Amino acid sequence: MPVLNEDEKLQLCLERDRLLCTPEFARSPTMSKLLRFLVDHKLLEESKPLTAYTIAVDALGRDDGFDTQIDSYPRVQIGRLRRMLDHFYLREPSENRLAIPYNHYEIFVRPNEPVDGADNMVGRPETDAQTPDDLATASFAAATDGGSAKSVLSAGHGRIMAALLVLILAAIGALYYSQRTEGLNQSSIAYPSITVTGPEDVTMSSSRAKIQMTHSYLIGALKRFDQLRVLSDDADTGEKAQYVLETSLLNETADRIQLRLIDRATREVIWSSPIKLEGNNKLEADLDRAVIAIASLHGKIAQHDLSKYRGDYSSGYPCLLQFQQFLRYQDRAMLKPALQCMEISAKQFPDDAYLMSMLVVAKNISKQYGDQYEIDGVSKDFALKAATLNDDSASATFAVAQSAFFEGDCHRGLAWGERAVRLNPLNSRIMGYLGLYMLACNMPGGEAHATRALQIDPDADLTIVATLAMQKLRRGDAKAAQQLASQYMDLAPGPTPGLEISYILSTATLGDKEEARRAWRQLAKRSNLPATASPGEVLGKWMSNPLLIRQLESDFAQVPLD
Repeated sequence: MPVLNEDEKLQLCLERDRLLCTPEFARSPTMSKLLRFLVDHKLLEESKPLTAYTIAVDALGRDDGFDTQIDSYPRVQIGRLRRMLDHFYLREPSENRLAIPYNHYEIFVRPNEPVDGADNMVGRPETDAQTPDDLATASFAAATDGGSAKSVLSAGHGRIMAALLVLILAAIGALYYSQRTEGLNQSSIAYPSITVTGPEDVTMSSSRAKIQMTHSYLIGALKRFDQLRVLSDDADTGEKAQYVLETSLLNETADRIQLRLIDRATREVIWSSPIKLEGNNKLEADLDRAVIAIASLHGKIAQHDLSKYRGDYSSGYPCLLQFQQFLRYQDRAMLKPALQCMEISAKQFPDDAYLMSMLVVAKNISKQYGDQYEIDGVSKDFALKAATLNDDSASATFAVAQSAFFEGDCHRGLAWGERAVRLNPLNSRIMGYLGLYMLACNMPGGEAHATRALQIDPDADLTIVATLAMQKLRRGDAKAAQQLASQYMDLAPGPTPGLEISYILSTATLGDKEEARRAWRQLAKRSNLPATASPGEVLGKWMSNPLLIRQLESDFAQVPLD
């Protein structure tokens, strides 16, 4: 490992302290502790590389018996910290930044610009592992060196060889891309694909039947998610799935299995969970939780892919990932590029049902934010086209429901929304937003739907959380509202104005005016406004809906912070 000089050590400390002073890290003791541990480890310049076990035990307080093969907790927390760092440096300009490269546990300082891998990073470890570029460069060195220092290339010859190297690498890249997209029509969006595999050495007939049932149940549940393609490894197209959901036995009696989500290209275990094969109802509930963790809009596959497409607003799947991130965190900096790439995607992939269903939401958002964000087309037309393209799609069905709610037809919206829930009861976004629309229409059961969305998916859209917190506050349960808002604020990697507003109002209602004022000053500062700014001024920085702003202004008038 290269020795760090004093300037490099100072950069690590300065960036660490800068991050620890932010509201995001102040609200998350776990992330603060992990950040300190990683920086301290780097400063000590230990030759032994970090492992998941070391992080789990030394940084996160797990006991010595912690098993990284069956518990992905340290990897999950490293991924969470990586996202918090990326989100912070996207909005905060600086010359350098801290980063945790993909497939690494160590932290580095590098220039604050998009860089893949660990290149250009202070303290980059030396490793025997070679990238395709390393291998190609080494091959050219061997071919041109001839085993002697006498074989020195001229400058012109060197440029020719460099050009040849670029051509070869481009050809390798083209081959890789063609293999990845084999079997896909060029007019189709390249959604991630997954296959489910199971153990073949089960001798007990009763266990074999239960494992086969588990296998079938997982495939059926995964197929409900429109943004994921479920493949069989023996598919006629010969296409290999990008992800493998692998099941293996944990004991000889075959009553416990281990589920592991694996990236087929790298063999990285992205997520794992033990499942006990007992009681059909409990087994199905455990399998549902596993499928949601893997396949939901913000689940393990989406987060894994997002790390590859970070900041990529290319049309198709990368654009949809960015748009989903905007919907979850409502980050205004993402709005314009997300809407622009959605419009471009609509023209490039006009026959994609899932894309058409998401355009219903994008169109409604673009109308709220004004002409500069306007998307061509009519929301209702997008919804009807989505349903026509795939009438068994939960997302397409819910698009029709949303279109009806947007037009004020609550009863028609409810009918289509309930059908969408039946098509995919594991989709927290459909479940939660149906609840929000029902609340807006003063329909019974809306809060129950929103609550159910949070119960089935801890990574549900934060808009659902914020609205549910406000609903609890207006019902008179300020304590529950404060607890809900605080819980999700701690989990979020970036600003969450909706949750912060809920937290401020519920805290003020409970009589803790000092804490409410502190949170308000923090929100005002991030809005580039003084602490004396009116609620309307601050809310206007984050929201475009005048009716919602007026309603929240009324809430603030009822519980003044002074």
